[in-house]
Amino acid sequence: MNYPDTVKLVQVKGDMYGDKSATSVETISASFIKRAGVTHGENIEGETSDAAVYLQPIATVLNKRDDLEGMYIHAEPFSNSSWYKISTVNVAQRKLLNNAVDNVYCRLEKVAGLASVYIS
Repeated sequence: MNYPDTVKLVQVKGDMYGDKSATSVETISASFIKRAGVTHGENIEGETSDAAVYLQPIATVLNKRDDLEGMYIHAEPFSNSSWYKISTVNVAQRKLLNNAVDNVYCRLEKVAGLASVYIS
C-alpha cells in the first residue's frame, strides 16, 4: 500500500479538570482520506466532516494497535491544520498466508485541537 501523506499520532492524558495534554507525538506515514459536505434543512445550514486514515504498520503503530482508539491525529490536508480523534480501528491481517498485518485502518472524528501541543 502507498502511504503518501504524513500525520502526527498524538497520545493524550486528561487531568482531574478534564483538560487534555499530549504525552507523546510521533510522525507516521499514512494515507489520509477526508470527506466533507454541507447539509441544509429547516433554514439551517450545517457542515459535516469526517475522515479516515490508513497508518503504515510500523512497530510504533503495531505496539499501540489495541490502544489507538481515543488517540488524536494531527493532519494537514490541503495545507489546513486539522485535528481528529480515532474512533475505531481495524487491523487487517493476512489470515490465510502468513498472519502479517496488511494495514491499520482508523475512522476519525473531527475535534478541536489541543492547545498545549506544539506541532512543527
